[in-house]
Amino acid sequence: MIKNPILLSPRKTTESWLLEVIRKKNIKFKYFITLSFYKAQVSTINQYLDNKHIKKVILDFFYPNRKPKDRIRIWFFIERHKTDYLHLHILMEGVDSWKWITNNNRKITISKKTLFHIVGKDFKMDDVITEALTNHLQMYINKLGKGKQSVDIKKVGNIEKRVHYVNKSFSTLDFNHWEHIDFDCSDL
Repeated sequence: MIKNPILLSPRKTTESWLLEVIRKKNIKFKYFITLSFYKAQVSTINQYLDNKHIKKVILDFFYPNRKPKDRIRIWFFIERHKTDYLHLHILMEGVDSWKWITNNNRKITISKKTLFHIVGKDFKMDDVITEALTNHLQMYINKLGKGKQSVDIKKVGNIEKRVHYVNKSFSTLDFNHWEHIDFDCSDL
């Protein structure tokens, strides 16, 4: 019999487990992406189906031809707004930006402002990737709006804080058990 067992909440248990998966699999998340849809879902099952398409769009952006075995890993988390509509948080690894841009022929869409920064050598390659990925997502995911609030890509920062944030559904009882994690689409 165990003396004084430590009882953790489902949220803390899930966070600990996810952080352990990150450590064991040596995952280096670089981006925290939030997608807000103008044609949002209320059904988690339908959102899971949409997530398959979203993952394909992301992978096609980074790997337009064949997908390598050591491709980036992506985790999907669904969150319910107070309006009952769903939006999506994604934790995603990064790629070597110079290798990515120089390998294969690829079409990317960037603004004239970014192009001027590139010509003036006042840019970060990471900014080019995030802007091009934002434009790519808005082009190939029809339910996303075209405004600045539909796609928000940030550096992941403190991974423990991000994992805590994406598990906030446990505190509000928005989902049954672990419905907020899309296990099928996530590279867990």
